[in-house]
Amino acid sequence: MADDNRVVMAIGKHELRLGVDSGGHWIVLSTNDGRHWTPAENIQSLLPLLEQRHEDVPTLSVDQASDRPPWDDLVRYALSCWSDYWANLALDWLEDGYPAAPFRDTLRSLKDAPERTQIIRHRALRLWCELTKP
Repeated sequence: MADDNRVVMAIGKHELRLGVDSGGHWIVLSTNDGRHWTPAENIQSLLPLLEQRHEDVPTLSVDQASDRPPWDDLVRYALSCWSDYWANLALDWLEDGYPAAPFRDTLRSLKDAPERTQIIRHRALRLWCELTKP
């Protein structure tokens, strides 16, 4: 890891860390081999963060960060990815108070997705209905 990268938190148990580079951009760092990438290049690498309650993931108001944390991209990816496991965890975040408004269209698609389990579709429907109430 380069000295000018600031590690903010561990990502699961896979030797990955979320950090901020010298330019204030979020990066994922591998402690195994020193590689690093932006969350946008591999949002999948952040999925284990969803295994924590959203209140337990720091709000990350890091002074050196010029970008917003990648949480919205992570939740959107998990809601639309192939795995019911990750979609369930993203729905947990939304049901536990993570702002759901940015995901209205994603929830609309998820509630109607025939390949998803009934539980996931119903959870997405419930959240989508809450967002569309007058």
